[in-house]
Amino acid sequence: MILDSIKKFIFPSRCIVCDETLTYGFNLENEYLCDECRKKLEFIKEPTCKKCGAMINSDKEMYCVRCETKLYNSFEWGFGLLRYNDFVKESMHRIKYLGRKEYIDFYGKCIAKVYKNKFKDIGADCLIPVPIHKDRLNERSYNQAEVLAKSISKELMNYDINIPVNTDLIVRTKNTKVLNKLDSTDRNKELQGAFLVRDGFCIDKVIIVDDIYTTGSTINEIAMALKTSGVNKVYFVCITIVDNL
Repeated sequence: MILDSIKKFIFPSRCIVCDETLTYGFNLENEYLCDECRKKLEFIKEPTCKKCGAMINSDKEMYCVRCETKLYNSFEWGFGLLRYNDFVKESMHRIKYLGRKEYIDFYGKCIAKVYKNKFKDIGADCLIPVPIHKDRLNERSYNQAEVLAKSISKELMNYDINIPVNTDLIVRTKNTKVLNKLDSTDRNKELQGAFLVRDGFCIDKVIIVDDIYTTGSTINEIAMALKTSGVNKVYFVCITIVDNL
């Protein structure tokens, strides 16, 4: 404990939104948000889409516009922590491209705390991080989805929920283009055949873990591959969801 305090004093944390150095007191409490930025994060709240978990305008509706017009059938449903806004976008950019791996632990702990009951009710056999191609892994040095999945799994143990992370079940065989620059049709084409499920696993229910849910193309493609290989039910969880409000 004393050693951790010394480390936090020497190597202070940075705010996950503005990237400014936090004071020593914030570090001791494992906080990664300054007071100003705390209100910039928009946590997802009801009513939400019954498929992708995005916020919707009325509890009389079942689905968001995106899911109504193109309802993916390969996964059951999913949920996320935050609405996607400019502040979250910048935080995700730093995680992916500027090496801010430490931000992920904050998001993982929050997801586990907020959604512990959902995780318990689902009763999944494992968490499966969305895999990245080996070439992209070499560029970044880590897979943010894998780090997030491990953080969630570790935090869930504090609530007596044991869902291990499985990084061996599925691999990305195709180094796809940057998907956020493609429209929905091109995304689907680019993702076709991008994932391979390995043999030798007997798994009933899984939760896919990713950082951002945009159109659902990636989650759906992975879920399709998993179900073709015998997985019964597939859910997903992510840090942030792009909504249609």
